[in-house]
Amino acid sequence: MAEALSQMASEVVVTPLAGTIGAEVEVDLAHLDDGAFAKVHAAFLEYLVLVFPRQHLSADDQLAFARRFGDLYLFPHGPGIQSHPYVLPINMPSGLRTGRWHSDATFDATPPAISILAAQELPSRGGETAFANQYLAFETLSDGMKRVLANLRAVHDASSHRRPEEDAVHPALRTHPETGRTALFLNWEFTRRFEHMSTEESAGLLNYLTNHAHRPEFCYVHRWRPGDVVMWDNRAAQHYPVLNRPEGEVRRMWRVTVAGDAPRFDGL
Repeated sequence: MAEALSQMASEVVVTPLAGTIGAEVEVDLAHLDDGAFAKVHAAFLEYLVLVFPRQHLSADDQLAFARRFGDLYLFPHGPGIQSHPYVLPINMPSGLRTGRWHSDATFDATPPAISILAAQELPSRGGETAFANQYLAFETLSDGMKRVLANLRAVHDASSHRRPEEDAVHPALRTHPETGRTALFLNWEFTRRFEHMSTEESAGLLNYLTNHAHRPEFCYVHRWRPGDVVMWDNRAAQHYPVLNRPEGEVRRMWRVTVAGDAPRFDGL
């Protein structure tokens, strides 16, 4: 039995899901050996979003998988599930509402690097999650715009969560600490203005960039299935929860988050 589990864990099949972001990975996350993890890690750095179908992980399994990538991030204002403080329940409201494009907690001086979401209960329809590739958001800008952004830093805060006092300043462009690639690092939900500029002075450029960041050709939209686990790279991807579920139907998820480092930009 142990030999069969080991062989199963070593088998990793990666299938791209869209032209620019996202891949589905066939592997048993609960029995992941070092060789299989290396393949998963490489796929993650290439595709930014990985979908693992048919997992049905326990909280301990999800935590163990996340810890393979680094220390965990504890959301100070979101209590975890009972006896597991690092497993944050995400229970989104039903009905038709407006979501917001973002990378997680960029109002923190060291925002989380990786988010891992496991489906627990799904509605009969709706509740998708969209993802956008921020490497491409940067690469498709003009050379002139790239030079402008290379010299800009932006103020991020948690006012959309009613905590405006939580803020941080980050470079508008970010060098990924593992790949060395450059990503646009501004988002609609948390970025308020450019450093040393007023909100009004920042608005035109910031509105352009935060809309450019999720052009359809940069995106993959995931339709959740029972047992799905999805992970994404907050350092080079944004996501958007699609709030379009039937009234009274629940979408429950468990999120485990890997801690990150202070965003930096190494130059063009």
